[in-house]
Amino acid sequence: MSTEQAIVLAIVQGITEFLPVSSSGHLVLSSWIFNWPDQGLVYDAAVHLGTLLAVLIYFRKTWITLVRGIFTNGSVYLLEDGETAPSVPARRLLGLIVIASIPIAIVGLLLRDQLESSLRKPEAVAISLIGTAVLLTLAEYLGARSRRLATATARDTTIAGIFQAAAVLPGVSRAGATMAGGMLGNLTRDAAARLSFLLAVPAIGGSGLFLMIDVLTGDESGDQQWGLILLGAFISFATGYLAIAWLMRVLRTRSFRPFIAYVAIAGVAVLIARAFGA
Repeated sequence: MSTEQAIVLAIVQGITEFLPVSSSGHLVLSSWIFNWPDQGLVYDAAVHLGTLLAVLIYFRKTWITLVRGIFTNGSVYLLEDGETAPSVPARRLLGLIVIASIPIAIVGLLLRDQLESSLRKPEAVAISLIGTAVLLTLAEYLGARSRRLATATARDTTIAGIFQAAAVLPGVSRAGATMAGGMLGNLTRDAAARLSFLLAVPAIGGSGLFLMIDVLTGDESGDQQWGLILLGAFISFATGYLAIAWLMRVLRTRSFRPFIAYVAIAGVAVLIARAFGA
């Protein structure tokens, strides 16, 4: 792996993990466009750890309050749209996160072999990008967007979790699918985004855990380019943190339309390129 590849893939992972455009799909397409060799499982695990740290640190107050509240039967206060929303019992919020995370865990385990082979192709990614555009369009025009996260029910988060499960397919945005599910459950854009970030921790953490298991049980745990791996982890953390901060500001005043247009055009462009032999 070259330095250029390590830097570009880390930036791609960091930015696209939290934007509704699909990080896994963009990693596949980046390697295809530049004709790069596979970066290896150790590098993948490192950049996943970087983005996991980004969402943990950005929402550190929420996570600290949540953990403390679980043991003290306390509550979590969520900032939405610049205001303090009503508190949520910490144990209830944890239960909602767990319930919503079950679908992606089940689907990921069932499709794990396919995800590592036939589905990591440019054509499959292109179709999934177009599918992401469809999900975001449905959310934008059908979601009532009337409720904050503090009033979310198990039904709301379950819908978001089911949509999130579709993101095991490279090209389907985890963030986009989860936000779409939240908005179709009548959450505001801001609330749906916060729910997506909360669900990112078990989703990214679980994915990273399986990558580490593959590393430790395979033959990739020996000689590694640790300098590039650490660089990738740092860059994915920094760009991921900035992406979260930017998205939280944007979604308070703007719609998903620019993201819808981007993933739709990207998906169609890849299909056309492949049709002409690229």
